[in-house]
Amino acid sequence: MNKVFKKILIEIEKLPTVDKKSLLTLNTFQLEVLSKILKKKKISSAEILESQTSYSKAQKYRYLKQLVEKDLCYKKDKFYTN
Repeated sequence: MNKVFKKILIEIEKLPTVDKKSLLTLNTFQLEVLSKILKKKKISSAEILESQTSYSKAQKYRYLKQLVEKDLCYKKDKFYTN
């Protein structure tokens, strides 16, 4: 097991049960989006849709909508922020 993965697992263990459940419901695209938002603070829909995941554009929009509904990010105009 590599060091980065071990660090992630240790941090997950520190989370309350409610947060762990929320984390486990996210897919790879949603995790990618959240990490991009953390890096850039504000990211456009176009940048998000450039993701190389195998999801269709419609699926990506649905997954973005789920993130907003869960209050994990916010949408203002064509931008997503945290």
